[in-house]
Amino acid sequence: MFKAMLKPGIIAGVIGAILSVLVSVLLTLALLLPGDTGLTLYCLSTPVGFALNLGIGLLAAFLAQRRSPEKLTANKTAPAGVIAGVVSTVLGVIALPVTQQLPAWLGVQGRLVDASLYTARLMGTPPEQLEVARKQIEQQLSQGVQPGQMAIGLVCGLVMGVALGAGGAALGALIWKPTMRRKLNCVKCNAVFELGGNAFIEVKEGSPDLVDYCNWEDLMPEAAKQQRKVIAEVLKPFAEGQIRQWQCGMCKTEQSY
Repeated sequence: MFKAMLKPGIIAGVIGAILSVLVSVLLTLALLLPGDTGLTLYCLSTPVGFALNLGIGLLAAFLAQRRSPEKLTANKTAPAGVIAGVVSTVLGVIALPVTQQLPAWLGVQGRLVDASLYTARLMGTPPEQLEVARKQIEQQLSQGVQPGQMAIGLVCGLVMGVALGAGGAALGALIWKPTMRRKLNCVKCNAVFELGGNAFIEVKEGSPDLVDYCNWEDLMPEAAKQQRKVIAEVLKPFAEGQIRQWQCGMCKTEQSY
């Protein structure tokens, strides 16, 4: 199952990293706005980051569910969210030196310091403490990103990214529904089969496909994997004029898909 979640997780992680860098750039550009407006927008970076990491997990679950005809549970989509969180964090740390230099390129380092102290100022921190903090922040900005800071950022980012990514993917399992499913209704006994849900297909060479009820939870991993391939093949559009038959497992009636 972990291998099946690898591709959705990587794709979601790459998309998430691109969005993270884009959001970081936009929030830095917000510092160009006059007054407290830009400072307020920049201070939203932390909650926006949390929401983005959660969204990356949701995206990973969505991509994983689209690849499977069966309804994935939270424990199955969570690995995709973990992978997405790791990929997004690592790529984000690689881009950190560039995003850290952006305020200097835009000439808004002073505004960046103001934004860092904005919350403390609103909470009524004494001016002398604000001045000490200002000097410390200015010194850190002049030194740039140090290897130790990148290591700490990577560890903290991984913890947050993995936790929120897994949580978002687990939440996605409750939201997203399979898109590779198809319901088959027997014309004779009115049995309702949902491929990938309560039914499976047994392909017989030279004979109609046998469709019957099954419990997907009872299938061995290899059998479930094979069934996903069979259902995906059956759900492909038929060539013009091609007719494929299936046989009801209840009453044995043969009929077209």
